[in-house]
Amino acid sequence: MKGTNDRRTVALIILLASALFFILGFMFPLLQTGFGFGPFTIKKDHIYLHTSFNYFFDQGEFFIGLLLLLFTIVFPILKYIFLFATLSGRKLPSHQFINTALEIINKWSMLDVFVVAVLILNMKFDSDIILSKLGSGTTLFAISVVLLMTCSFIAGKLINQQGKTEK
Repeated sequence: MKGTNDRRTVALIILLASALFFILGFMFPLLQTGFGFGPFTIKKDHIYLHTSFNYFFDQGEFFIGLLLLLFTIVFPILKYIFLFATLSGRKLPSHQFINTALEIINKWSMLDVFVVAVLILNMKFDSDIILSKLGSGTTLFAISVVLLMTCSFIAGKLINQQGKTEK
């Protein structure tokens, strides 16, 4: 039983670290773009994850914008809430259903990486005039995704172990 509590504590620490990196990923730019020639920069823009939704919606790319919104904000926040409740020992109404739904969503967690890659490829140009550089928000967001996946894996093991001891 002591090992279970230790794993739960480690999972909670990983979850809190992931949430911190998630928030920081929104505060720092994903990408820095601009126009320039040689060492001179004429115009510089910072692209944040939360402004990228507007970019896709403004361009008429509602499907990609919606995917980005769902898989980078809505589902992760739901997952953070569920994992926190699970690891703190609280049972939510329809807990098993939510766990199953999140396992299905977890299978699609690489879509986070895909969406960020699409965002970067869509806005990154390699030329002498258009400048583009990855921002720290990309790294912070990627760390949050990896930590959330790790926490979800540990919590899944704890849920399975708990289910076996209840039978």
